[in-house]
Amino acid sequence: MIVLAIVCCPSCQHPSPPETDLPDQIFTAHSEADYAAFADLVTEYIQWSRARYASDPWFVEQVFGYQSLEAELKTLASTYGPPKGVTLLARRAGVISGGGAFRHFSDGHCEMKRLFVPQRFAGQGTGRRLCQDLMHTAARHGYQRMLLDTGNLLREAISLYHSMGFRECAPYREYPAELMPFLVFMEAELPRI
Repeated sequence: MIVLAIVCCPSCQHPSPPETDLPDQIFTAHSEADYAAFADLVTEYIQWSRARYASDPWFVEQVFGYQSLEAELKTLASTYGPPKGVTLLARRAGVISGGGAFRHFSDGHCEMKRLFVPQRFAGQGTGRRLCQDLMHTAARHGYQRMLLDTGNLLREAISLYHSMGFRECAPYREYPAELMPFLVFMEAELPRI
């Protein structure tokens, strides 16, 4: 499940980002430190998702359990790095302000995963830039179509994806039946590069 978050969990104790009008710098993760920063974002995303689905906490635990997210956090570089995928991070005034990735799914198809922008960085277009850059990077890697799944309560993310050319599609991945009503599957044609 991926998300563009625009609210942070109430218990967050993150430092405020520096005041700046500088745009985000988007770059490809390469180093161990880059993937550690991405892991921190994914961990924060998990906390945010628990807050968003507070009335259905079982859903978050089951979907992340089904996706083996705890194991994924230990293998981000091999799961979302070359040759299977690409991870992009955004940096604003020296601080990581968001991230996302895509990975190979099938011939000509890739899957966007873990797009997340914490609330303290929201409202600056970071999520849109990350989404756009992920789509263009995937196209440069020879993919023609990008797939994603997201939670049904993540209205902001769904709206962003629609505005970026994604449309809802039939499920392309199997999940347990009790999770399916909470999931939205989407796809988009990638630009020709």
